[in-house]
Amino acid sequence: MPRSYIQFTELFSRLSPYELKHLSESILCKIEEGFEEKLCGKSSKTELTEKDIKFAITEAMQEIMLELRRRELQMQRMKLIKTKSLIFADRKLAA
Repeated sequence: MPRSYIQFTELFSRLSPYELKHLSESILCKIEEGFEEKLCGKSSKTELTEKDIKFAITEAMQEIMLELRRRELQMQRMKLIKTKSLIFADRKLAA
């Protein structure tokens, strides 16, 4: 398990300032979305717990991972379309 933490930290340190800002905003939005009542509720006795924050961070990270995979998939689809157009364009020229 410690090895995975080291890898995560290494990858995290490679993020650009823009990517860090986006990550922070995503996590903050997830906290606000999931726990708005606790943050802005009329009852000041309810507090945001460590469990709530861990849940929000985990949810935000999962959503970010899914978005990255969607983007990667879209890029691969675009490459496939381009490759197909090049292959079939060569066939049309040869005929």
